[in-house]
Amino acid sequence: MDFVVITKREFDGILRNREKGFFSLRVDFGLKEVKVEIREEKAILDGRFVLDLRNRLKPHFCYLLKKNKILPIAFFSKDTNRFYKLIPTKDWPSLAIGSVPMHKVKLSSPYQDTKEKIELLRPWGRVLDTCMGLGYTAILASPYSKEVITFEKDKNVLFLTKINPLSYQIFLDPKIKVKKADITKYIHRFPLGYFDCVICDPPTFKLAPSLYSVDFYYQLYRVLRKKGRLYHYLPLYRITQGYNFPSKIKRKLEEVGFRTKRFLPSKGHLLCIK
Repeated sequence: MDFVVITKREFDGILRNREKGFFSLRVDFGLKEVKVEIREEKAILDGRFVLDLRNRLKPHFCYLLKKNKILPIAFFSKDTNRFYKLIPTKDWPSLAIGSVPMHKVKLSSPYQDTKEKIELLRPWGRVLDTCMGLGYTAILASPYSKEVITFEKDKNVLFLTKINPLSYQIFLDPKIKVKKADITKYIHRFPLGYFDCVICDPPTFKLAPSLYSVDFYYQLYRVLRKKGRLYHYLPLYRITQGYNFPSKIKRKLEEVGFRTKRFLPSKGHLLCIK
């Protein structure tokens, strides 16, 4: 790639070691090690990326270092009228759309959160991942699956997966098929019982209400094989207003025929069986 991704953590590491003149540094969220050479007020990474040490990086941003430019990985899309941002965490970065992070970054971490989902579902066979996001769910499900078909309709999110080093595996794994489409429309193309497992991990209700509808749940039930498993993420939507959104999701899924296996609203997890 003709860029590397750093955060304030790596930048501070450069500043602490600048007196050495020459040292190694891990970038791209730990995936890659580069050599750093200090020349006056600049750090040269990998012999080709020039970082001005007079920059001031913010702790809640990820940054793209390309040639001699450093840019925050954050932008506003006129198409969706929303702000997109890659957020650093203690392990894998998270995605925020508007002001809403797509992972439980306060209580957990993107990696741990995704790992818990996969451990609860125990995927196998052909897996439907309804909402790709940064692709972590599909990536962690792939080793246990025959095939993972994952959907993302937002081109801005797809753009970020191509920048995020920890997402890029999704385009290299032959068992993962990425579909740029709206799953609520595309799902009608799949035949009865096509999937062994379904992962429904949508964004908040405010961003994607159709993904919480009874009509969509009927389709999830239809495309899942008998005794197949469904994982559904439970957001705490309007919880401070006394609204029990997790229980409402559970009731809707049971209404279309699913049987509840594990209901863990405090952790945001629901496992169902057809």
